[in-house]
Amino acid sequence: MYHKLNSILDIINLPKRLRNKSKEKTPLDEVCYSVQISFETNGQIRYLDENERPRIVEFVGNSWTKSLFQCGTCKTSMSVFINNIKLKKDQVLTLTKKIKGEVVAQKSFAVLGENTFEGWFKLE
Repeated sequence: MYHKLNSILDIINLPKRLRNKSKEKTPLDEVCYSVQISFETNGQIRYLDENERPRIVEFVGNSWTKSLFQCGTCKTSMSVFINNIKLKKDQVLTLTKKIKGEVVAQKSFAVLGENTFEGWFKLE
């Protein structure tokens, strides 16, 4: 963010202008990430938090959900790494992203059951 400075007064008032700009309220939207898997497993989920910082969490089970509040212009993404220790075949992994309760992205992946780990699945 660059500000045009025309005089010494602009330089003196710059911190004041920056403070006022930071007080402007940005509307926040509820973003909900969810993972549904057709079998019990464990793995890791990578997503961007409220401040667009990457987070990695571990999960156990067949579902995971995380709700947070982000500005409408913030980047959102989610990736999931799952283990398939019992080599279950023909399973399904579904990743969903909702904003304000409305599904904006959803993707399903086939879990083939050929490896004990299935790798990273990504939803933009």
